[in-house]
Amino acid sequence: MTSEKETRKEKINAYKQMKHRAGVYRFVSQETGVYALAASMDLKGIQNKYAFAKKMNMPGALPWTIADEAKKHGMGTIVLEELELVDIKDEMTNQDIKEELDVLLELWQEKLASENE
Repeated sequence: MTSEKETRKEKINAYKQMKHRAGVYRFVSQETGVYALAASMDLKGIQNKYAFAKKMNMPGALPWTIADEAKKHGMGTIVLEELELVDIKDEMTNQDIKEELDVLLELWQEKLASENE
């Protein structure tokens, strides 16, 4: 029989081995078009945070620019968009993924800035 400590270690190792979805996303106010752009190594965590904030009607759980929009126009006007995912390969380290995210984020900043000109 495995001890509770061994079971916990197995769960931690399984979590570390699990492939996460990494990518660029933004929160957008459908009312005004204001958005907050960011990148994350764990998009599932961002989705969970957004779902919780929406369910609990807690704009403060969102980035401050979007929190202000949510306070003015309601949480229902804020949407989460996944703009681009990193194609994570088995040989990639966390640092490789982070560097890829930085490049993608910069490209999206430029793209969205040129659309708003």
